[in-house]
Amino acid sequence: MFLVPVFFTWPLIIIGLFLVRYLLNFDFFGYWNWALVLGALIITFIILQKCFIWKNDALIITNQRVVENEQHGFFSKAVTELLYQDIVEITYSKHGMNASLYDYGDLKIMTAADNKIVLEEIADPDETVELINKIRQRPNV
Repeated sequence: MFLVPVFFTWPLIIIGLFLVRYLLNFDFFGYWNWALVLGALIITFIILQKCFIWKNDALIITNQRVVENEQHGFFSKAVTELLYQDIVEITYSKHGMNASLYDYGDLKIMTAADNKIVLEEIADPDETVELINKIRQRPNV
């Protein structure tokens, strides 16, 4: 889901380069091969960056807390920790056809201090809410 815009964009960029090259008879000042290689390298870098971010995002549910590790870029990361005793209300929402088809959505957690924490694009949000509520109801928490 996270690569859909990239997969639709990179063929358009390559097709655009070919259209400019052959329909307008423009050979990029003799650097046609370099322009094509540069376009492919840029697209490869974007795909690798999105894969890195996707691989390092995690929602960890333990018996004492919920931890979200959110990778924003190569050098930027945010960690959110919530103890079960601080959670007052937890809801989820799915917006759009893709969210329903691929079963992802946003978790909204209300804490005791009236803070609203939104965890975006979580896989299986309904099962995640059920699991968190089961753990919250255990007497040893």
